[in-house]
Amino acid sequence: MYTKYILKGLATGVLALATLASCNTNIEALEIIKPEVKSEQYYADLRAYKQRTDHEVFFGWFGGWNTKSPNMRGSLKSVPDSVDIISIWSGTYDREDMEYVQNVKGTRVTFTIFAHKIPQNFLEGENHDQVTREAIERYAMALIDTMNTYGYQGIDLDYEPGYQDPAGGPFTGPLVGPTNVYPNYRDNMEIFVKKLGEFIGPKSGTDKLLIIDGVPYDVKPELAEYFNYGVVQAYNSRSYYDLQNRFNRAAARGWKPEQYIFAETFEGGMAANGGVGHLLEDGKTRVPSILGMASFLPEYNGKKATRKGGCGTYHMENDYDNSPNYKFTREAIQIMQKHNDNADTTKP
Repeated sequence: MYTKYILKGLATGVLALATLASCNTNIEALEIIKPEVKSEQYYADLRAYKQRTDHEVFFGWFGGWNTKSPNMRGSLKSVPDSVDIISIWSGTYDREDMEYVQNVKGTRVTFTIFAHKIPQNFLEGENHDQVTREAIERYAMALIDTMNTYGYQGIDLDYEPGYQDPAGGPFTGPLVGPTNVYPNYRDNMEIFVKKLGEFIGPKSGTDKLLIIDGVPYDVKPELAEYFNYGVVQAYNSRSYYDLQNRFNRAAARGWKPEQYIFAETFEGGMAANGGVGHLLEDGKTRVPSILGMASFLPEYNGKKATRKGGCGTYHMENDYDNSPNYKFTREAIQIMQKHNDNADTTKP
C-alpha cells in the first residue's frame, strides 16, 4: 500500500484527560443532550435523495478528524445529514465513523491529495527521476488501490498551478508545471486523469467520484467531462460578479454550471461569520460569503442557469462551533434547496 504518499496529514492523536478538583463537594447534575432519533424511512429517503444527480450539493473539506475528542467536533457523524460530500483533509482515520455516514446518511466520503508531484518510487530510471506514461499510470493505480483499501468513494485532486505550495515556493511538479520546468505538464495531467477516469468519475461507469479543486480550468478542456465536480477555491469572495468571473473562465474551458462548486474558507476564524461580506446580484444585499455562494446561479450561454454544482467550505468542521452547530452549512443547504424546488416546478 502507498498510504504514506497519499493520505496527507493523517496523524495519530492522543487524548489527554485531566481530573479537576474542587472545594465544592456537591455533585452537579449533568445535562445530557441526546441526538434526535430519526426513523429508518427518514434515512432511506435521505440516501435516495443523495443518489440523485439533479441537485446542488454541499461539499466540505474536513480537517482534524478525531473521533476520540471530548465532543463531536472531530467526528464525521456530527456533520449535518444533508451534506453530500466530505473530503478528508487531515486527521485520524476511523472506518466505523466513516462507514456510518456512508451507509446510514448516504454521505459520500473522498480523500484529498496534492496533485503536482509523483512520488519518486513510481518514477523510472536508475535514479528514479524519469517521468513516463507508465510511471504516471502506476501512481494513478496506487491511488485507486488506496481508495478501495480504505473504503473511500472517490478522490479529490488539489490542483493549483501557479499558486503557493504550503511547503514553500510555487507548486512544482510533472503534473502542475511550471512550463519552464515541465513543458509537458498538461500532457502528463491528461495521462493521469484518464487513467483515474477508468475507475472513478463519470467516464468510469461507477458511482465513485473524481473531483478536482483549486484551478480546475487549467486542465485541457477535453478533460472536464472526466470529473464529477470542479471546486473553485473562491476564498474571500465579496460579490456575485467575482463568482461569475470565476465561472466564465471555467466555462471557456469546457466546464458546465452543474459541475462547478464554489468554496469559501472557514480557516482562521472565518467560520464565525460565514466568510466575508458578499454583495448579491441585486447590488444591495450583503450576506456572509458562503450564503452568497449558495445563492449564486451563473450566467451560461446567454441565460441564467437553473442550478450549479453546489457550494462548500474548507475546514468545514470549524462551523461546528457556531450556534446551532454547522449554522452556515445548514443555511447554505436550505438556500440551494430552493433552487432545486424551483427547477422541479419549471419542468414540463
